[in-house]
Amino acid sequence: MKIIKINFLTIYFLLILFLCGYLKVGLIIFLIVIFHELGHVFFIKLFKYKILDITIYPFGGMTKVSKDINTPVNKEILIAMGGIIFQLLLFIIIYFLPLNIIAKATFYKYNLSIMIFNILPIIPLDGSIILNAILNKFFSFKVSYHLYFFISCLGIVLYLLSNYWFSLNNYLIVSLFVVKTYYAYKNYNYIFNKFLLERYLNKYEFKYLSTREGDLDILKLDTYQYFKEKEKVVGEAKKLQERFDK
Repeated sequence: MKIIKINFLTIYFLLILFLCGYLKVGLIIFLIVIFHELGHVFFIKLFKYKILDITIYPFGGMTKVSKDINTPVNKEILIAMGGIIFQLLLFIIIYFLPLNIIAKATFYKYNLSIMIFNILPIIPLDGSIILNAILNKFFSFKVSYHLYFFISCLGIVLYLLSNYWFSLNNYLIVSLFVVKTYYAYKNYNYIFNKFLLERYLNKYEFKYLSTREGDLDILKLDTYQYFKEKEKVVGEAKKLQERFDK
């Protein structure tokens, strides 16, 4: 199976730069994006997850990983931040390379731009994954997911308003954001049911315990939930069994 894929937007972007005489700039950006993805790969391998494929976009990449939705929050954050961490290392590497001032300034400029772009809280950028993981530290999976979707929608609007309205590149990037955010909304029920099914089928080592009134909608990542029912308390395993045994 082909693991590394080049998105058509990347080919379009490099072609435009070539026609405009900026192929070197395009290659610099391409190398930065590859280095960024190596950061994700490093942490994915560190936590022993399987990489399904890597897609390269003009200002970032997307690495698909075979892991549970119930992956510990801290691991999720580190995997998402891997690209940013490696880009910070790239600043140090470029500093010590025997390049002229102009070449180093060009690397610094695009490395910083790509890093800032990728921390935007818009699906599917790293910033949205980090935000979702942080939200899951404080809210239930359901609430976190809806906030993650809402903030992505708001981010798309703000991104569009803060960039050139009549830029084709801008519309292509926004189109990608809209498509990925739409699919996040469309697939919510599937994702939530998969989240519940994983907890029903697998025995996770949860960091925290919680006891509250409510139903399965209050389940949180990294937390085993007990439910108050009249004069008794039942664990989430019992509630999940009632749901899936039907």
